[in-house]
Amino acid sequence: MIKHNIYITGFMGTGKSAVGRVVAQKIGKIFIDTDRAIKDRQGRSIADIFENWGENHFRQLETNLLKELAQRDDLVVATGGGTLLSRENVRLLDEGSIIICLFADPMVIHKRIKKNNMRPLLEHGDRLKTIKNLMKKRDSFYKQFDWQVDTSDLTVEEAADEILNILEKREHLWKIS
Repeated sequence: MIKHNIYITGFMGTGKSAVGRVVAQKIGKIFIDTDRAIKDRQGRSIADIFENWGENHFRQLETNLLKELAQRDDLVVATGGGTLLSRENVRLLDEGSIIICLFADPMVIHKRIKKNNMRPLLEHGDRLKTIKNLMKKRDSFYKQFDWQVDTSDLTVEEAADEILNILEKREHLWKIS
C-alpha cells in the first residue's frame, strides 16, 4: 500500500472527515483532520478564528500545518474545504502523496450541514444559494485533482471503499510506469 500521505479534500459537507477516518482505520494509517488540529492548537473554534482574525489568518494557519504534515509519512489527512484552493498548498502536498477530491450535489451538502451552525462561510443569507455560489467559484480548483469521488449517494463506508479502489489503481499504475 502507499507509503506516502493521502489527502482528502473537497467542499464542506462532502464527508472528508468521516470518510478519511474510515480510510485511515482500514489501512492502518494515522488520521488527521486539519480543521480539528487547528482548532485544538489555537484553543478556539474555526468560526472564532474567522471572526477575530479573519479568513487570511486562518488560511495561514492551514498552510503552516500542511508544511508540518508534508514532512510526515503514512497519514490520511482531511483538509478543510478551502485548504487546497491555494496553489502553494497544493504544491506542498503534490510530491509523493495522493490528493483525492470528494464532491456532492449542492442539495445533498445543504441537507448534510443543515444543523451545523459552525460554518463561517455560511453565516449570512440563503445557505443553499451560498453553497452553490461557493461551489461554482471553487469548481476549477477541485477539478484539478485526478482522483474524484462523488459522495452524493454513498454511505461513509462506500465512499471509503471507493478511495481504497483508487489507492489500488494508483499503486498499480505506479508499478507499471
